[in-house]
Amino acid sequence: METQVHPLDPLSKAELEVVVAALKSELGFGRQHLIAMVQVEEPSKSELAKFKLGESIKRAARVTVLDKSNCEVKECVISVDGVVVSTKVIEGAKAPILSIESALAIAAVKADPRIISALEKRGIDDVASVQMETWSIGAQIPHHLDDGRRLIWTPMWWQPEPQANFYAHPIAGLHAIVDLADFSVVEIEDNPGIAIPQTPGPYRESQTGASVALKPLTIHQPEGVSFALNGHHVSWERWNFRVGFCQREGLVLHEVWFDDDGALRKIAHRLSIAELVIPYGDQSQGSYRKNAFDTGEFGLGNYTNSLTLGCDCLGEIVYLDVAVANPLGEVREISNAICMHEEDFGILWKHTDVDGNVEVRRGRRFVVSSIVTINNYEYGYFWYFYQDGSIEFEAKLTGIVLTLADHVGADHHSATELEPGLWAPYHQHIFCARLDLDVDGDDEGSTNTVIEVDSFAHEIGPRNLYGGAYDTKETALRTELQAQRVIDPMVGRFWKVINPNKRNHMGKAVGYKLVPGHTTYPLSLPESVIGQRAGFMFKHLWVTPHQSSEKFPAGDYPYQHAGGAGLPEWTKADRQVHDTDLVLWYVFGTNHIPRTEDWPVMPVERTGFHLKPSGFFRRSPGIDVASSPKSCH
Repeated sequence: METQVHPLDPLSKAELEVVVAALKSELGFGRQHLIAMVQVEEPSKSELAKFKLGESIKRAARVTVLDKSNCEVKECVISVDGVVVSTKVIEGAKAPILSIESALAIAAVKADPRIISALEKRGIDDVASVQMETWSIGAQIPHHLDDGRRLIWTPMWWQPEPQANFYAHPIAGLHAIVDLADFSVVEIEDNPGIAIPQTPGPYRESQTGASVALKPLTIHQPEGVSFALNGHHVSWERWNFRVGFCQREGLVLHEVWFDDDGALRKIAHRLSIAELVIPYGDQSQGSYRKNAFDTGEFGLGNYTNSLTLGCDCLGEIVYLDVAVANPLGEVREISNAICMHEEDFGILWKHTDVDGNVEVRRGRRFVVSSIVTINNYEYGYFWYFYQDGSIEFEAKLTGIVLTLADHVGADHHSATELEPGLWAPYHQHIFCARLDLDVDGDDEGSTNTVIEVDSFAHEIGPRNLYGGAYDTKETALRTELQAQRVIDPMVGRFWKVINPNKRNHMGKAVGYKLVPGHTTYPLSLPESVIGQRAGFMFKHLWVTPHQSSEKFPAGDYPYQHAGGAGLPEWTKADRQVHDTDLVLWYVFGTNHIPRTEDWPVMPVERTGFHLKPSGFFRRSPGIDVASSPKSCH
């Protein structure tokens, strides 16, 4: 058993309370201050290596504080025993949107006489029946308001009954813009003329009856689970790794190793989804502003669900709780925030021989998952570990599509009419995975190189006598600019991370390959506001040398940033990424053209990628998997 808390473990409730207490007593945290974010101050790889050798490391938190009196952002590093390590003002940074700010902004809008009057003209007498959301202005801020202040705007929906699906009743043409410095309503946009859609969109079981039922399905492991959890360290099959959590990113994995016939071999240092941006492709009624960074502007981890056995997770489940601090410094625990379990995954491999002998192995995978709810959408983050040595990430998207109102049957090019007058705009969900791989490295990192692999056919001739032969072309990506790449399915493109200093039994460099899954390409133009602020999304692959300070592809503070921060800025230096400790950034996602079948609740949409061994093992690790107890021989 672990005798001390590991430096990478999530901050506990008790630790957070000590950190907040020190913030208040030592740094004068007062009524004008709000906590924007609290994250583990992760030690360097070299420090972690010393920790494994017995050297102690003092755990610490990095606290981002917003001073409401001047909108100044400060980062404070505070140890979990209450010692202030450092403080630094972040010049020019704007804090993300905080939950208490959203609540106060909505209260201000609902109390504004102009809003009350505009609602009455639309037949709504009870402002309490109106649901509002606070969104960043993800496009051009009105010029007369674009003076550096932090602003939000409020799309609105009508909820005719307490349990009604208010997204069925968007209020067209009425928006408020609020200054978050003093919660003053600085602008009202009121363009009446479009009726509120009236067709309800019930989805609760008490409303729909949910009459389609199947016989019970249970997952039972009579001898218990096949994994061990020691603190936040997981051992399953031949895998071991650490489960982490970040108030900004949500679920994070650390220090991924595989036991290769008794030899522990490292694959990754840190795996996370570092950003999620949702550009909307509709220019009407305020929709053009809906370009949200759910990670960097809202702190995705704050909205983590408490998961429910038998609903969110099925089987023999082990949960981990997490703790978060709200803007006022109050600490709460999210129970059952991270779900871990095994699940059957069908046939791992099979062969029937000419003599009638059948060899078949059922595969099992280990699942680490969490789910967040941000306004209308749910995002499930699922990391899968397989018995063949591969890793998969899958994002599961569900919830309720964002809606707007327009005239029934209008000529509306960028949205789908779901019900008469109810429209769901086109939009994209673009994720960026930060993959700090250490392929066959050690505790202090690894010397790796990225190889791009394309398949192609030669012209008819000596290399392709019959027209059916094809070859592969491998290109080493040596600098950051060269390593800015896009997917090309026409040549079956994938990328391989190799360790040139480690050779397999065939004399080839060992490696893992990144295999793209379902994805998309941004349809926003690069010169648009969102195109400038989320410049990372215009390449599917980026490679940078490892820098612990470079964590977020749109920069640390994307809220109302002028653009160009993060990956576009860092990679201008065109640093060497060949034979060094490097980080892969993989951009993927979905282009959602809503269907009527996505209403009133969207069935799960999936997107993700695979990391697969490529010359890493002598042969498939799946060959060592035993047959099932009820053998198919």
